[in-house]
Amino acid sequence: MYNTPNQFLELQKTQIDAIQAFGATVFQAAEKLAQLNVNTSREMLQGSADAAHSLLAAKDPQEATAIAGTLAQPNAEKLANYSRGAYSIASTASSEMAKIFEAQLSEGQRKLTELIDAAAKSAPAGSEQAIGMLKNALTVAGSAFDAVTKAARQASETAESNISAAVEAAAEVVKPKVKKV
Repeated sequence: MYNTPNQFLELQKTQIDAIQAFGATVFQAAEKLAQLNVNTSREMLQGSADAAHSLLAAKDPQEATAIAGTLAQPNAEKLANYSRGAYSIASTASSEMAKIFEAQLSEGQRKLTELIDAAAKSAPAGSEQAIGMLKNALTVAGSAFDAVTKAARQASETAESNISAAVEAAAEVVKPKVKKV
């Protein structure tokens, strides 16, 4: 398939670079998610401590009840923020991995085209039709992949929009309502 050891080494280097890029993307996402978890846990713990202090400072049961009624809202907002952050991390990592995959696929398709062209130069007479069919199949496969990739991007954008809208709607639900007197 590859005429020289240098071509084979080039292919291996490209594949190792892609694996390294995938790994770096995964580790960066894991690192960001771990930091998000630590920060959210710290905020929730501090919020719980503050809530306990507020409840203990209440002078009567009515005040304790009023304080208790306001405690759920900050935690719901923290949960909504956590959900936004986690989704953003996952979405970014997914996008980066898709770019790497698409670049690898494009490079593979380019190399396969070069291989078919090299084979065509040394092919026996009468094989032009077979080589033409191979090139056509490669073009059709590339077009199909492009269509699938476009549909996947649109689905991802739609899902991202829906998730964002759901998180915003949930945040609106937990916002305290101002009572009119």
